[in-house]
Amino acid sequence: MPRFSQKHVIVLGVIAVFVLAGLVTAAISLSAPPGFPSDMTTHVPKDMSLSAAADKLKAQGVIRSAFAYKVAVKLLHEGGGIQAGDYFFSKPESALRIAYRMAYGVQGLKQIKVTVPEGLASYDIARLLAKNIPGFDSKGFLALAKPLEGYLFPDTYFFYENVMPQGAIDAMSANFDRQIAPFTASINLSGHSSKDIITMASLVEEEATSSADRRIIAGILWKRLAAGMALQVDPPFFYLFGKKSSELTQSDLATSSPYNLYKHAGLTPTPIDNPSIDAIEAVLSPTKTDYWYYLSDSKGVTHYSQTFDQHVANERKYLQ
Repeated sequence: MPRFSQKHVIVLGVIAVFVLAGLVTAAISLSAPPGFPSDMTTHVPKDMSLSAAADKLKAQGVIRSAFAYKVAVKLLHEGGGIQAGDYFFSKPESALRIAYRMAYGVQGLKQIKVTVPEGLASYDIARLLAKNIPGFDSKGFLALAKPLEGYLFPDTYFFYENVMPQGAIDAMSANFDRQIAPFTASINLSGHSSKDIITMASLVEEEATSSADRRIIAGILWKRLAAGMALQVDPPFFYLFGKKSSELTQSDLATSSPYNLYKHAGLTPTPIDNPSIDAIEAVLSPTKTDYWYYLSDSKGVTHYSQTFDQHVANERKYLQ
């Protein structure tokens, strides 16, 4: 067993004191400061640096030491930094806990569940969010969402109660990117642009509800498009005027809008809604048939025909 001289014992004692002092200092630096501002929300803007966030938190009295907080973030998130957002503090928390929350985006706010149905257009999504989230800026959302029509994925979301329009847009568009990724190869092999695929899917979304009918209708519409024939579908009128097929007037049908696919050949300039994966799959894997026409009766049953005369006969039989 080794023997320690008095000098060794003194040196070890001094080291122990310094280690203990360091631990005490670290513990104090990481503990909640006196006068911690409970029931407050602090905002971390996008692209805010860790140093800037640390200085802001210290100035607000949320942490004692900016240095200790930065070290804690780097250790907890392996240098990954912090996430933007609004962070709510209901009671005093240690800098270690705050570092963890900001590193992983734990905002501490109430989350509201919102289910966005398949096939909703951006203005319907804006109304839905405003209905479910008190104070939500639906006009701001619509301004941002309109150019992204078709690319806001319909799904169930959990939004923070103070979500901003851009935050909702980011969540929905990021979800779209994740959901569409498995179809990238199929889109590249389809012979159509990704925009045309999503635009066609937005039309097919509204034309049928079953996967089988969607695939048949997708085949018919692609065939009409290739032949230079007008697609002659009604859903774009709902996008324009909010009217169903049975509500359309001769004036509506005569509109010169490029969304009027009775007067203009080709697809609509943009998607008319945010389609489901089922509609996208139907457009990518359409069913080839001899049909050129179709209609849906009052019970939602789709009837197909090969010739225009057969289509007119179906109209008399099922729509009158």
